[in-house]
Amino acid sequence: MANANTDVTRAVRATQRARRWRLKKVIDPVIDPVWNRLQADKLEAEAAEVLRPPERLRRGGNEVVRPGSDDEVLSPPRNAVLATLEDPNMIGVEASEQRMEAALGAGVLSAALDAAVSAQTKNSLETMLCHQMAAAHHAAMNLFARARAHDLPPVEHARLTNAGARMMQVYQEGLLALQRLRTGGKQTVVVQHVRVSHGGQAVVAGQLKTKSQGHKGVKGLKK
Repeated sequence: MANANTDVTRAVRATQRARRWRLKKVIDPVIDPVWNRLQADKLEAEAAEVLRPPERLRRGGNEVVRPGSDDEVLSPPRNAVLATLEDPNMIGVEASEQRMEAALGAGVLSAALDAAVSAQTKNSLETMLCHQMAAAHHAAMNLFARARAHDLPPVEHARLTNAGARMMQVYQEGLLALQRLRTGGKQTVVVQHVRVSHGGQAVVAGQLKTKSQGHKGVKGLKK
């Protein structure tokens, strides 16, 4: 990382010097324009060379890292990153394991998996959202259970009840977010013009349709 920061600094300085050469005042109208342009081109080429990415970059999961050199001593985090990107097919597997471990740590593994199956998730974003909704539901139920204690002061009872209600709202917002994710958040209102007696017209709003982008709505939700 230190070498990368040094390279960036060198590139920035070279670019700034190139700009000064291009803006430098011309004294000799024959020599100066040519000389200034050559110096600026040289410095810009130097900056581009410094910032040139190394060959054999490893890509995966929308990330890019430079490979380790033969004599480089890899830190544990960098070694883990390179090992993951070496086999891109493992990215999805490891991500799935991390999601399940996180759900297990939150005490909602079964509920999270059941929610993802019920919603028929199509990608990792939908799956993570279902896991979050399961955690929010679990937290809300726990807060309301604690609020049922008979020896609680009124202030503590109100605090737990409000916190539980907020988690229920978070859960419901998650459902709406999942629906918007699948439909693109586009809705169409159908308006019908109906003729009434005495030659008048009434404008009647029909059903509200959600414009789908190839995904079905959230299972269990009524549009």
